[in-house]
Amino acid sequence: MDYSALLDLSVDMGCGLLESGAEIYRAEDSLRRLLAAYGLPDAEVFAIPNCLIASITTPQGEPLTRVRRVLDHGTDLWRLEQYNSLCRALCRDTPSPEQARAMMEGIEASRRDYPSAVRFFGYFLGAAAFCLFFGGTWRDAVCSGVCGLAIALMLTALARVESGGFFRTLACAGVSAVAALTFVRLGVGENLDAITIGAFMALTPGVALTNSMREFMAGDMVSGVSRLTEALLTATAIALSTGVVLAVGDASLEVGGAMAAGYVLPCASAFFACLGFCFLFQVRGAGLLICSTGGALGWLVYLLSAPLVGSDLIQAFLAAVVIAVFSEAMARVRRCPVTVYLLIALYPLVPGRGIYLTMLYCIQGETLQFLSSLLHTLGFAGCLAVGAMLVSAVVRMYRSLAASRGG
Repeated sequence: MDYSALLDLSVDMGCGLLESGAEIYRAEDSLRRLLAAYGLPDAEVFAIPNCLIASITTPQGEPLTRVRRVLDHGTDLWRLEQYNSLCRALCRDTPSPEQARAMMEGIEASRRDYPSAVRFFGYFLGAAAFCLFFGGTWRDAVCSGVCGLAIALMLTALARVESGGFFRTLACAGVSAVAALTFVRLGVGENLDAITIGAFMALTPGVALTNSMREFMAGDMVSGVSRLTEALLTATAIALSTGVVLAVGDASLEVGGAMAAGYVLPCASAFFACLGFCFLFQVRGAGLLICSTGGALGWLVYLLSAPLVGSDLIQAFLAAVVIAVFSEAMARVRRCPVTVYLLIALYPLVPGRGIYLTMLYCIQGETLQFLSSLLHTLGFAGCLAVGAMLVSAVVRMYRSLAASRGG
């Protein structure tokens, strides 16, 4: 028996299960049963959503271990069913590893994805039906279906470049929200909430959330926390992108010339505050002006966006995006790490006052104010981080696309 080939086969099968959307306990249990059927009852298998480790000791006493990174995740129930059936067949018949490998390759060879037209129809149908489910009219359902198509097209476009799941969700939610708002403004749709929610059901992390609860109940705490975090990040991306679009669309821009004078002193203060930190962090030369200008620019965007969005969290997000774009541009021009400019330019937006008030409320025993201030401060800091990460992800995606075209 070639135990090395058997271990490779088992790990490949486990990765196939995880990539198809299988629960952690299902992947681990399937591999343990498979290895036990081949005379290795003491095999050790450990899996989390992004990694699979399997270890055996051969009858000759030789230890073998395989570690595999699981990068591609999705929900392919046909493939999951086929791999599960293959595992049962191998446990029952125990063919040679070479024969089992051929059977597994046969599954991949017979794998057929739905054509793009069918998948697009699925997005349209699912969004439209959920819109009706949530109380929308037939016109709303058609609008929601078109928003679902917009999500499908965005996902297809982003699949060609290197982009993280958070950024994909952020972009898809933004495009869908813009489309929904446009339909309502044109009078085609009536219920903005029903249109938006119906389309967003295609992005809602229901599978991740459900699997996290099942893994908690099965005792897989690490995997449960990982999937729960994934679900929360996805929900955050949907809420943040939609909040920005709807806030901008619903607000009127009322920044008069008389208000402009009120921006000069705060922005100048931000400029000199950043200049002071430049001295503390040993920034020299042209970097002094660039960092300080970035801080003043971010604060200007924060102030200008106040009457537009009406939420300081969204203001922080927009300001962070502008600062990150400015910092990325300056980093490319001067061939320096973007952190040099980004770190100091974000200082005027850091929620120092919120941190102070949070701790003050804690010391004073004002529990409700403490919790409220804590959550708001964390949300504010999170918006800053998301804004900076978003620009960084776009830049990496663009460079990846440019490199692929160049190759």
